[in-house]
Amino acid sequence: MPDKNKLKIEEDDPAINSLVSMLKLPKGKINIQIDNKPTLSLDFRNDKVSIDVIDATIFNMSEENGDDLGIFEKIKAVKKVAQVLDNNNLTISILRKGKKAISLGKDASPTLSRLLTGSDDIQIDSVRQAAKLGKVMKKSEDD
Repeated sequence: MPDKNKLKIEEDDPAINSLVSMLKLPKGKINIQIDNKPTLSLDFRNDKVSIDVIDATIFNMSEENGDDLGIFEKIKAVKKVAQVLDNNNLTISILRKGKKAISLGKDASPTLSRLLTGSDDIQIDSVRQAAKLGKVMKKSEDD
């Protein structure tokens, strides 16, 4: 039986590579509203995808919250995803209310964040925005 506390992401997984390649196809912007309030914005531009988290309570909407992964397992999973993005020449930027927090993939050029993540493919653009985003997401998990 697979360990539900382990996240299985492999760099050479054809399904993951296909999904990443499909992210490069659309061009344009998708704005998501919940109860007439802006919640999430996705902006697709060739080899760059921006995900703007306007209202992080969207992460609290699922009924099941079986996330028992520790911080090291999460970092390991994000490192693998960022490597797959880089291998496919794609960058994903995560923003909080329009301000860049984290970049993953090709255009990431970490300095100090390399010490935290051990990866050349993860850049913390703003410690403040990343911390605020993490805090709101953590609060959503605890609710």
